[in-house]
Amino acid sequence: MPLFHDEPANCWASGWNLGDQLARQRRWNSGVRGDPVVAWKAAYTGEAVNEFLSQSTAPRSQVTQLTIRDIDSLDCAQLVQRFPRVAWLHLHGRLGLLSVAGELNRLVSLQGIRIIDLFGMTREDRLQPQCVAKLESVDLYSIPAEYASAMRSIWRPEIPAGTYVSILRARKPEWVEENRSNPLREWDGREQISATTYKGAVAQYKTTRNAILQVFAAEPADIQLTRAEEIGRAYGEAFNRLDRRSVFIETVEREELFAALDHIVNEAEALYGPGLEGARGSLISGVESVRDW
Repeated sequence: MPLFHDEPANCWASGWNLGDQLARQRRWNSGVRGDPVVAWKAAYTGEAVNEFLSQSTAPRSQVTQLTIRDIDSLDCAQLVQRFPRVAWLHLHGRLGLLSVAGELNRLVSLQGIRIIDLFGMTREDRLQPQCVAKLESVDLYSIPAEYASAMRSIWRPEIPAGTYVSILRARKPEWVEENRSNPLREWDGREQISATTYKGAVAQYKTTRNAILQVFAAEPADIQLTRAEEIGRAYGEAFNRLDRRSVFIETVEREELFAALDHIVNEAEALYGPGLEGARGSLISGVESVRDW
């Protein structure tokens, strides 16, 4: 349809949810409050879905909307066999492995697919328009570069016919290997974070990680708390400097910076045993004493 006007505008939209809106309005008009559990929707964690797929149960053919989060590994052949009529598929990994992804071409009812932070797919795994003829939305983020290139070449020509195509953050194998244990990897390419700032942030994270692991490996217990607080102050001051150069730390980034410290302490506990809560508290206290973000 032609636009109502030709004036420039900074606006966007995604999705067409009219059917869902009508269903909710009818439930509300009939006196039903809240969202009822519906058989055609299913959501799992990666661990839970793998446990489910390992069981000998009948296919869940009524499921048309499937969301799986926190995927470390997932077999697409098993997925298709158990959920053969999925129309909307959302797969969100933790730099996980999506195996035999070409099997998704067997989802003949597929209308929309979203894949985030999953790898292992090759050029040969690309979705084919003649197999998934109903596909109207392709949303891929942080995926293998080879797979991204293949999907772009085959699906961008479908855009004039109405298919939504968004393929961002194609990753090379070296990036995946380097960032597998990097809790700040989501900053790479984020709108307000420049490449220089991202590089500096990751360098500071690695410096902090190495310092903390060294303290827990070599320092006696009575020294660990003092050193942890010192390391926390250095971490806070380093990100003060980065943020002054180019303001980028907002609420989400602040939470992610503290989560990165938790990640380091959890790693230390895995290596040297539990009981580092005091050191965790000292680390946070050091950050809080100096941070401007």
